[in-house]
Amino acid sequence: MKIKLFFLCIMMTITELCTAQVCGCTDSLAINYDTNATVNDGSCEYEPVIINATEMGMLDSLLEGSSSLFFWNNGCWTFNDHNDSCLCRIDTANATVLESLCINGISGDDIEEIPQDSLFLYFGDIGNNNGSRHNLHILKISKESILNHTFAVDTIAFFYEDQTDFSPQPRNTDFDSEAFVVSRDSIYLFTKQWTSAQTTIYSLPKTPGHHIARRGNTYNVNGLVTGATYLPEYQLAVLCGYDYDSENMLSALHPFIVLLYDFQNEKFYSGNKRRLDFDFLTRAQVEAIATQNGLDYYITNEHFAASVMGFNINSPAKLMRLDLREYLLPYLSRFGTFDNQNASRNSHWQADNIHIYPNPATDRLYIHCPQNLSDAEYEIFNLNGQLMTEGILKDNIIYLNNRNLSAGKYILVLRKKEEVKTFSFIKKEE
Repeated sequence: MKIKLFFLCIMMTITELCTAQVCGCTDSLAINYDTNATVNDGSCEYEPVIINATEMGMLDSLLEGSSSLFFWNNGCWTFNDHNDSCLCRIDTANATVLESLCINGISGDDIEEIPQDSLFLYFGDIGNNNGSRHNLHILKISKESILNHTFAVDTIAFFYEDQTDFSPQPRNTDFDSEAFVVSRDSIYLFTKQWTSAQTTIYSLPKTPGHHIARRGNTYNVNGLVTGATYLPEYQLAVLCGYDYDSENMLSALHPFIVLLYDFQNEKFYSGNKRRLDFDFLTRAQVEAIATQNGLDYYITNEHFAASVMGFNINSPAKLMRLDLREYLLPYLSRFGTFDNQNASRNSHWQADNIHIYPNPATDRLYIHCPQNLSDAEYEIFNLNGQLMTEGILKDNIIYLNNRNLSAGKYILVLRKKEEVKTFSFIKKEE
């Protein structure tokens, strides 16, 4: 009897919650926007849209295979997908190469994407056009080791849980991927499905070792997904790709992007899903996408040359820019941390004026800052990238009397809103 009453109470609570909330489309830009909806149920529908990209410049001949793009270390960086070991920082105003940063010991069959977290870059050797690879893996490389040229590299190997056929099937497989993002503890792959023109999410841990990529939800993008960028603080991810028609290349290589936003807990397809097509005359094998502020996006494409049906197609590698304020500003304006005026990230705190002491430390760390950081989050990682402890900063003090924190060197990550600052420190025995 008690058990029945318990479940009855649960059902009544759920009913009350559902009654108090109205599920529907909460995006004012959608054609089925529901003004009464308070919970986004992912049902929003949109009119077809054509967008125009601004060409910033041709990429250097050394970057004709540009397949990844990301902002890091005071610049925009790209990387070739084959036979390369050097990151190149490019000028977003004209696509010229500003510097190269070569990484000793890195090699891969087909490195297609390089997302990041606060401590690491993740080089995704995940290209699998034939669907026959048994050595899919991601190289996890410490940012600090790249900058000081020590190159600490770990390997995250994986296989798709539902792939059973590894016979070569060139451009005829659904077990290819060129796009992935990282969260606090996981990697999310977006597949490039040649046969179905859909994309499926697979997830795996971002710790070194051998893992099974677990299948998640599928979304029909009606094309090939080749790149992704993710702003977790805004529940916003953007995919890039192009249409593909093996029988008529003249109608292929038409770029598009897909906006995924207003989702929760990395359930990327549970929120709004909107495809934006480039103008019909644009033909490019787009491969990578990156943003710093959620509104201005940069895209690179590989050099593509072919003769099809008597027509010569020659699409040089280049850098393009997209202004997506019209489509994303209404959503991003909901966030109190978002700067509507200049569409850049607010500077909530001057990270350069923050200092930690003492270093080495014994039982506590003090955070010296002109402002109160009492609501900032902190994380402490060991040098293998393992999260050792985390919490909310109180009185600008972090106590180190955690049993996981033995004597040694650690990385402290402070987060306040979208701002991030990292420090290294040494803990010594008391």
